[in-house]
Amino acid sequence: MVRQAIILLLLAVVLALAVNAVSPNSIPYVGKWRELSSGEGPVIPPEAEEGDPPFIGIEVARMEHDQGEALFVDAREPMEFACGTIPGSINVPFDYLPPGDLGQYFDSTLGVPKDHPIIIFCSGEECDLSLHLARNMQAFGYTNVEIFFGGSREWAEFGEPLERSPECEQ
Repeated sequence: MVRQAIILLLLAVVLALAVNAVSPNSIPYVGKWRELSSGEGPVIPPEAEEGDPPFIGIEVARMEHDQGEALFVDAREPMEFACGTIPGSINVPFDYLPPGDLGQYFDSTLGVPKDHPIIIFCSGEECDLSLHLARNMQAFGYTNVEIFFGGSREWAEFGEPLERSPECEQ
């Protein structure tokens, strides 16, 4: 019985590999993923679309942070924000946006003109909250929005400090 199951499993694997090899929509066996730590330009998510705000890499994020003019916005939930964010950032959690007029909410929460430089981020490649928040802000007239898709994870991997709430220090 076990022998038959192993034979069936091997036949299924061989058949799947053969179908994948001839399929026009084949799936690569080995992905070509860029390491976050390479610093080779911005991380751009596969779901990015034409018209999205521009994506920036760690080099630009560092420069903008050092200059101190851009507003850094963390799109993650409040607990993640409290436990490690880019210093000086404010929290606008995408998953907790209020119903109603988001334009008025953004204006009062951000407290900057609509053409002020804004850099939105979340935790990194596994998080698309920054992309969605940036799209919403752009739809409400914010014209100088950029996305740092490498987020707090890439920031930390490059040796930059994270700001943490005392409750998260343990």
